[in-house]
Amino acid sequence: MCLKDLRDEFLYDCECRHLAKGSLRNYRAATRFLVDFLELRRITELEEVKPHHIRDLMKEKQDMGSTPRYINDLLKVWRTWFNYLVIEGYLDERDNPAKKVKPLRQPKTIIDTFTAAEMKRMIQFYDGKDFLEVRNKTIIMLLFDTGMRCNEMILMEPEDIKQDYILVKHGKGSKERVVPKSPALSKQLVKYCTLRDGYLKEHPTRYKNLFPSKNGKPMTDEAVARILKYAAKEVGVSPSVRVSPHTCRHTFAQMQLKNGLDLYSVSRLMGHVNIMITQRYLLGIKDKDIVDRGTQTSPLMNL
Repeated sequence: MCLKDLRDEFLYDCECRHLAKGSLRNYRAATRFLVDFLELRRITELEEVKPHHIRDLMKEKQDMGSTPRYINDLLKVWRTWFNYLVIEGYLDERDNPAKKVKPLRQPKTIIDTFTAAEMKRMIQFYDGKDFLEVRNKTIIMLLFDTGMRCNEMILMEPEDIKQDYILVKHGKGSKERVVPKSPALSKQLVKYCTLRDGYLKEHPTRYKNLFPSKNGKPMTDEAVARILKYAAKEVGVSPSVRVSPHTCRHTFAQMQLKNGLDLYSVSRLMGHVNIMITQRYLLGIKDKDIVDRGTQTSPLMNL
């Protein structure tokens, strides 16, 4: 089977599954790297691809200065592609070339998260009364309060907001889950939805997204990131913090863990398929926070 045709089919399947735009970009780029690399070696058919070809491309990327983390991300995409081909019957499981390739060793990275004071300042930054200001404030509050992925939030519809929780219908791997919402977020959502109804009467749109852009279309990952970055810059968030929706998610996880929520529950709230993924968020918790928490939970404190 022609690799280019199989790549096109795989990418179309990714689009049908409503993957985030950023993920789709990464999938297109990673699969294109592999197909172009193989074409230069006159390999155009699936049956000709061997594990050493993938290792050779990883080595080439490494020699060009790419980080182990970036190369491993490419390998994850290639594995996803070849796993798809196995599921669809184009490839036998034992002949999967990506399955036999090991990822590179990479240093553990610790992500600096927002402090409570920085979160408060960012939320208070958008304090206007017009639709866009209230929308932006609601977005920041929702990201910090629920730990949702950016794409999960973008695909939300008003009907997903329940009395005591939010239904996440477009989780990773098309899995549904529920996340709680604080009284503060509930109040803000009521205010926002009232404004949204009025705004859409004046600016009708065929889209049902909870957070429409100014022109009524669904928001993009980049637009959400700009909202966060602008607020962070204006309120003086530490330069060490990489301001993004994903850092909001990290902040949510670390604060829930520091506040005493068990790892399994945090994993469920975040929609992780494996608790090992959630454990990585523990790396960013500072020693002082762990010592303080350990003091509070000391056996002698409860005698």
